[in-house]
Amino acid sequence: MIGTALRFEILGEVRVLRGGVALPLGPAKQQAVLAVLLLQAGRPVPTHQIVDAVWGDDPPENGANVVQKYVAGLRRVLDPERAPRTPGELLALTGSGYVLRAEGAVDADDFQAALTRAEAEQAAGSAAEASATLRAGLALWRGEALAGLTGPVFDAARTRLADARATAWERWAELGLAQGRADALIPELARLIEEFPLREGLRVQQMLALHRVGRQAEALAFYQNTREFFLDEVGAEPGERMRAAHLTILRNDAPISPAVIPAQRSEPTYRAAPTPVPMPVSIPIHPAAGPPIHLPPARRSNNIALEIIFALAAPLLTCSVASWVYFVYAGIRRRQWWQFVVAAVYFVLFAVGFVVLVLIDPSGSLDSDEVTTSDNIGMLFFGSLVLGSALHGVIVAVRSDGFQLREQARQFAAFAPDRAREVGIGRPDLPMRMFDDGGLIDLNQLSGPDLARIARLPLAQCLEIERHRQTYGPFYRPEDLVSRGLADARTVRKLAARLICLPPGPAPAMAAWPPPR
Repeated sequence: MIGTALRFEILGEVRVLRGGVALPLGPAKQQAVLAVLLLQAGRPVPTHQIVDAVWGDDPPENGANVVQKYVAGLRRVLDPERAPRTPGELLALTGSGYVLRAEGAVDADDFQAALTRAEAEQAAGSAAEASATLRAGLALWRGEALAGLTGPVFDAARTRLADARATAWERWAELGLAQGRADALIPELARLIEEFPLREGLRVQQMLALHRVGRQAEALAFYQNTREFFLDEVGAEPGERMRAAHLTILRNDAPISPAVIPAQRSEPTYRAAPTPVPMPVSIPIHPAAGPPIHLPPARRSNNIALEIIFALAAPLLTCSVASWVYFVYAGIRRRQWWQFVVAAVYFVLFAVGFVVLVLIDPSGSLDSDEVTTSDNIGMLFFGSLVLGSALHGVIVAVRSDGFQLREQARQFAAFAPDRAREVGIGRPDLPMRMFDDGGLIDLNQLSGPDLARIARLPLAQCLEIERHRQTYGPFYRPEDLVSRGLADARTVRKLAARLICLPPGPAPAMAAWPPPR
C-alpha cells in the first residue's frame, strides 16, 4: 500500500489518496500548507509566502519553524518510508522554501488537460468526443475548490478554478446544442445558471435551447428576467451574444447554431463615469473582439443617500445611544474589521459617559432642579459624541461610494477582462475614461512613474516593479508584490482596496519566475 502512487485533489476539500484511500492530513493549518504547495506544484515556494497565505495578517512569531513542523508532518504522511529528517524527493527543501513534486497527480491539472484536449477535439470536428472529454473533466469536481480554506491566496485560486469550471460547462452546453440535445440540456442549464448566475454564456445557451424546442415565449421571458437581473446586480445590459439570440427569437428565425455566435465570452455593457454632457458614447475596440461597447452615462448607487441618512439618524435620534450601530453595519457590508473597532470605541465612550455622568452622578444633580457644572459637562460630552459619530458616519458613507464603484469594477473585470482594459479600469493615469472604477490601480498596466505618483510609493520601488513585470511576466494578485520581494506585506495591505491585476493582452515571451538558481 505504501508504494502506491499518490493522488492529490483540490477540486473540493483538499485530499490525498493512496490506492483510493484518503490519508489523514492532520490539523487544518497543515492542510493549508499542503494546499499552498499544491497550487504551485513543481515550483519552489518561499517560506514567507507560505506563512502569508496560511496565516494572513496574524502570522506566528516563529513562522518558519511552524511551517517546518507542518512540512515534517506532511512528509510522515506522504512519504513514510523515508527517515524523518531526510528531505526526500516528493516534498523537498529548497534554498528559501519548499517544493512539492506532484506532477501528473493533481486533479486540477487533469481538469485543465481535459479542457485542452476537448478544445483540440472540437477543432478537429469531433464534437461527441469533445463533449465526453469535458464531462469527464467536470466529473473531477467534488464541490467548491479548496473548500474550507480562507485567505486571499486561496480565494484567488478558488475564483480562477471556478471560472475555468464555468467555461467548461459553457463549452459543453454549446456542443450539446450542436448535437441536437436541446431537450436534455434545459434542466441541466437551469441548475448551472443557479450555480453561476453571472455567466452570460450559459444563459445564451438556455435561450437557444428553449427556442430550438419551440418554447419561444419562455425564451423571451427568460431574456427579460436576465436583463433585469444584470441591471439590478451589476448595472449591466446583456451582451452582444444574448442580444443577438434575442433578436433571432423575436424574428422567429430558424434556431441559430452555436457556431454562428462568437466563441469568446460576451460581456455586459457597463455604465460610463459621469461626463459634462450625459450622452451615450461608443468605445471602438479591436475588430476581433466584436462590436463597440455602448456606454450610457454612469449612475452612482442610490443607496448612498439612504446610508448617509442612516449614519446621521443613528446617533441623533437616539441621543448617542446608537452612535456605534452604523459602524457595525459598515464593517459587515464592506468586510472592514477596523469599522468594528470604531464601533467599539463609540460604544465604550457612551457606556463610560452614561455610568459616570448618569448612574454615579457624583454631584447629586439628578435630585436637584438646579443645572450644575456636572450637568453642563454631561450635555457637552453627549452632544460631542452625537455630532462626532454622526459626522464620522457621514464621511464613511460618502467614501463608500468609491468602495461600491470599485466592487462593481472588480466584478466587471472578473467577468470581462478584455473589455475592462478597453474602458480603462485600473488606469487613473488616462486623461479620459469611460468607466468610473473608484480609483483602482492596475499593477499590470501602469508605468513606474505613474504608479509612484498615484500610489504614493517611492519612485525607485515602482520602477523596479515595472522592470520586474516586463522581465518575469504579469502579476496575478497584489500579494505577488510580496512573494517577488517588491513590497512588504504592510504596504500591500494598505493599498489592497485599490489594487487590481488585470491579465494583459498578447505580449512577448517573458523570463520564468522564480528565476533559475
